[in-house]
Amino acid sequence: MESLALSISLAQNDTPHAHCVLVRKSGSAPQSPGARLLVQRDGVMHGTIGGGCVEMEVRRLALNALRNGKAQLHVFRMDDDYGYDDGLICGGRVWVIIQPEPKRWLTSLQAAQRLQDAGEKGAWVLVTQGHEHSGDAFCVAEEDITPEPPEEWREALQEASRRALQQDKTLYTSLHEGIEVYIEPVQPQPVLVLVGAGHIAHALAPMASAAGFDVLVIDDRPSFANSERFPTASRCIVGDIAQSLQELPADSRTYIVIVTRGHRHDADALRVALHKPAAYVGMIGSKRKITVIYRDLLQRGEATLEQVANVHAPLGLDIGAETVGEIAVSILAELVAVRRGKLSGRINTQIASMMSLYDISNLSQ
Repeated sequence: MESLALSISLAQNDTPHAHCVLVRKSGSAPQSPGARLLVQRDGVMHGTIGGGCVEMEVRRLALNALRNGKAQLHVFRMDDDYGYDDGLICGGRVWVIIQPEPKRWLTSLQAAQRLQDAGEKGAWVLVTQGHEHSGDAFCVAEEDITPEPPEEWREALQEASRRALQQDKTLYTSLHEGIEVYIEPVQPQPVLVLVGAGHIAHALAPMASAAGFDVLVIDDRPSFANSERFPTASRCIVGDIAQSLQELPADSRTYIVIVTRGHRHDADALRVALHKPAAYVGMIGSKRKITVIYRDLLQRGEATLEQVANVHAPLGLDIGAETVGEIAVSILAELVAVRRGKLSGRINTQIASMMSLYDISNLSQ
């Protein structure tokens, strides 16, 4: 949930602001449901719902809402005359709710933040149309709902939230006649483990943080793995690289990027990473270097063909990257593609080609 912590902070500090959420779209639009824009009374904005003329109109309406105190749902067409003048001719429509009293959402947002921090799942539900409950928000967890909803809504809220969680995407639906809600899954933040704190990790970390990853850095050099070099990382671990990675918990929302300073450290880290239930394991290096590492792991019985076939190596999308910054961009692009389910079929084909070239397939026999 973008801007979650900031909105909580502004509300707790009584900073006047309007919380604007894109809750629905039809057709083509610059942003998807879940996009947020926070507009302070002085006009300062945080986040985005797509930019351009629509965002400026939302800002204007948010400032008006701060004056009259009324939460409202607005619909914007991307083919209106004002949209055409600014080049927004996507042809779609977006629905944006503007809440000028975000303290009404504070309890539910805090509950969502607690779920996310604890690594638990839930859903944040916003009532877009619901008579006297329009503009109310709830956090639906496995055991309870915060704040307490109308009793006749409870079962429908839980069922709709389960659907959104199963699909892992936002949902706009009706609970009862005249009651419409926007539901946003609350998932644990994906964790990016940067194994190695060199130039590539240094370039990748801030971009990954901006893309929503919780970044952890591992290196055996305290002068490299520290908060001064990695201010956006939630944790920098200094110690034996393979052992530190071994001790780190991992699950289906863990992404491991191996970019150490040398072949031996890469191999040691990969040996550990292969046995982690991570969503992604990637390793930097030339095809020749990668094949040598695979060969050694297979010869020693420390990996299977299936395991090495699931490694993204050389890591990063093939965009012709050459500089450190470009390589970091290619890695982040691949991480996002895997996270969004847009990358399939590439790795096994690449490994098959490499095995044919270097004849390493027989080494596991």
